[in-house]
Amino acid sequence: MNGGIANGTLRRELLRDLMRLAGEALVAGVFVSVVLALAAFIVATQARAAALPVTPGGDLGQGALLFKTATSDIPAPLLSTRVDIEVTGIVARAKVTQRFRNPATQWQEGVYVFPLPEGAAVDHLEMQVGDRRVEGQVREKREARREYEQARAEGRKTTLVEASRPNVFSTHVANIGPDEEVVITIEYQETVRYAEGAFRLRFPMVITPRYMPPAQLVAASTAGSADADLLVHAANVLPASAPPLNPVSLRVAVNAGFALGAIDSPYHRIRVEEAPGAAYGNARYDVVLDGNVAADRDFELVWRPDTGAAAGAAAGAALFTQRGRDTRYALLMLIPPVRTSSAPRIPREVVFIIDTSGSMEGTSMRQAKAALDLALDRLQPGDRFNVIEFNSVTRPLFAAPVPVDAATIARAHGFVGKLRASGGTEMRPALEAALTADTAPGYVRQVIFLTDGAVGNESELFGLIMQRLGDRRLFTVGIGSAPNAWFMTKAAQFGRGTFTLIGNTDEVQAKMAALFTKLESPVLTDVTVAWPGVAETYPQRIPDLYAGEPIVVTAALGVAQGEVRVSARRGSSLANVAAKGADGSSSSEGSETWQATFDVAPAASANGIDVLWAHSKIDTLMDALHAGANEDDIRTSVVEVALAHHIVSRYTSLVAVDVTPSAPVGGEIARGIVRANAPDGAGAETIVGELPRTATPATLHMLVGTLALLLAAGLTILARSHRRARG
Repeated sequence: MNGGIANGTLRRELLRDLMRLAGEALVAGVFVSVVLALAAFIVATQARAAALPVTPGGDLGQGALLFKTATSDIPAPLLSTRVDIEVTGIVARAKVTQRFRNPATQWQEGVYVFPLPEGAAVDHLEMQVGDRRVEGQVREKREARREYEQARAEGRKTTLVEASRPNVFSTHVANIGPDEEVVITIEYQETVRYAEGAFRLRFPMVITPRYMPPAQLVAASTAGSADADLLVHAANVLPASAPPLNPVSLRVAVNAGFALGAIDSPYHRIRVEEAPGAAYGNARYDVVLDGNVAADRDFELVWRPDTGAAAGAAAGAALFTQRGRDTRYALLMLIPPVRTSSAPRIPREVVFIIDTSGSMEGTSMRQAKAALDLALDRLQPGDRFNVIEFNSVTRPLFAAPVPVDAATIARAHGFVGKLRASGGTEMRPALEAALTADTAPGYVRQVIFLTDGAVGNESELFGLIMQRLGDRRLFTVGIGSAPNAWFMTKAAQFGRGTFTLIGNTDEVQAKMAALFTKLESPVLTDVTVAWPGVAETYPQRIPDLYAGEPIVVTAALGVAQGEVRVSARRGSSLANVAAKGADGSSSSEGSETWQATFDVAPAASANGIDVLWAHSKIDTLMDALHAGANEDDIRTSVVEVALAHHIVSRYTSLVAVDVTPSAPVGGEIARGIVRANAPDGAGAETIVGELPRTATPATLHMLVGTLALLLAAGLTILARSHRRARG
């Protein structure tokens, strides 16, 4: 992927030579120069090796990408995508059809790195060539890649679908003939999100290039690295000013199970079409995008019940079940109550973290600053706060949280007004600055984190949050047209808070108001669910239930009958959260008990709950890695669940192989990586052939690396001369 065996050997030889040089330079006191040179050179090598684009031209038209081969320049495969989603209740089943066409005169292998929802359980693959259809099979990841590479070498059509992150996938299609089209269909399942009285379905269409710290960027070149796909993607993002590629058509069929009062897409124009035999407002209808759209922003569909259901004073719950061969699967959704009375207000200590890295340039920066200004204005006397800005460096406004008054708030607004986007996304120091080891008795401690989440070191950051959270709650606010929703969601999960997505500036007021309601409203704490018989449930520990945010629990039951009992403590104010310890315990003072009971047998039926349960189990197993669990043990458990339920995971992939060879065996196969659009609203400085500004430009690194190498070499020569002169 990054230049093949030759480049890998070259890098290893350079590494050995540079380490030898570093050892000698250490004696002369110039070790730092050599290490900087080594890091810069390797970073530049990765950026250059990830892709070799040249300037489009000739009759290829705008937006074409040429890849250097041993003999010629060839255009990369073209791609179009069709998305069909069926929603039944709160379960969504999606079919994503990718059409790869080879416009070149020689055989190609197409590579496409693309996003899917962070909760997607990918379980089906089909490859179609002409009239032939081949079903994919889930294999252990290394076995799937060996099968793919063997078929590629034998001239057979083959497809491999891998996951490098729960929300980042790649499709490899080998042996696409000249002017030939190969159609790849993948399917996945997820639950529809419910929040603030509305159901939300999101389909991501573009990946914001992720920043990686230097050490991780070097490791990304290792064979089989989970970060390799992100590196390839970052090096193949079109300039923001380039005409968009990769058209997408999308259709959503919704059978909500109840009449709807409103339906809308906040980021795309849609058409609502009446389903056969049903009038608008009934339970079933179709939604389609208004024509093909560019894959440059995430799609979201929002619908609300016509009666304002789930907005009552009491907490609610819904239970769905599915019969398996030997097991009954269940899905329980808990809906929180709303505020019914004013309660004594507990002072808050709020630390705001705002991302000002290069990927936030443009619309995202304006959204983040507007959201932060609104948040500052919601603070009240008696609270205290701080603002922390980060990009390549971390810069807090105050040394520690300060009391809220007119002067400190005015100073904070002035600080926010001067913020500009530039540099890298060094997120860890900012989190460390917010998650300090101090205590604040009598305060509800909250961290509000505004970012696009464009980082590649998610696992490292999750571990930090788990270790340092203490008595705080971490609330993430996703900014921009294509944020890293998986990172934002998981960070909020580990931070015992919630995730809010702001996709455009028009949403800032409403979305931030909803977030403040969560921060200031009653919650359900100490939520427990008693299942009939023996049950394996995920998540295993149910988090606090915030106003407007439901909790979804999946279970595998050994019995088909019995009752499900849900109980929780409902506090009259934020006092429950303020009193809640770092171990999750809380005081019952000033609270009341809430309960609900369901019969399993007559519960509503829904398909696909078994897949959602398996995906939740895998997610829980993977979370253990962030707490230091042994990866070999986790790998074994994940592979067992993924194979049993036919799901793609970090350790399993889908592979499809045609039995009939079609390409010349032993012939040259060019590799073409499908270009990706820049996210809508991004800054205009993304350059073809370079990593985005949120990562460090390859050209600059090459220059810095070369200069540093020359400096280090010169100092080393001087040191040797000095030693000889003294000896």
